[in-house]
Amino acid sequence: MSREQEVAKSLLKTGAVKLNVKDPFTFVSGIKSPIYCDNRKMIGYPEERQVVVEEFVKKLSEKEFDIVAGTATAGIPWAAFIAMAMNKPMSYIRGEKKKHGAGKQIEGADVKGKKVVVIEDLISTGGSSIKAVEAAINEGASQVEVISVFSYEFEKAFKNFDEKKIKWESLSNFTALLSLAKEEKYLSEEEAEIAASWNKNTDTWGR
Repeated sequence: MSREQEVAKSLLKTGAVKLNVKDPFTFVSGIKSPIYCDNRKMIGYPEERQVVVEEFVKKLSEKEFDIVAGTATAGIPWAAFIAMAMNKPMSYIRGEKKKHGAGKQIEGADVKGKKVVVIEDLISTGGSSIKAVEAAINEGASQVEVISVFSYEFEKAFKNFDEKKIKWESLSNFTALLSLAKEEKYLSEEEAEIAASWNKNTDTWGR
């Protein structure tokens, strides 16, 4: 089993990812989807949570960086687990600057002149991750990249990150999840094909 599938297995076991082709979920945007991902659920399961943290540590051990920065709010616990495991400084990045107090967007470790890894729980279009990266750069970070627990692998995300020239990757993704779901009989071959078609046509699928 690949590393991506190991993480996907933890997501499926804990119910952080749900698959339902026959009765799809509806996103706030109105998009119909056979998959629903809520990685915040994972923090309540120590064993599966550890699998994800260990994968982050493996990936980050191959990189040179100074600070782990979690996106508010879902990326914060993962950044905390990683910072603790790797004995690294941590910060977290709000979606926008505070309207009161010191008016800060980034709390914790000072990112100025530092190499920062932004930790995200989920990447769909990449919008919130890109805002976090831009916030770190605006605060003087010398280098910033993004790692998430899971990515839907939407074409739009690849395009958005490419346009901004931001390096990013995920521990697991839609392709690995779908492959595992077929192997473990979460989905039939037919259902897996339907789910795969969704990934390529999210705006019109199921309407």
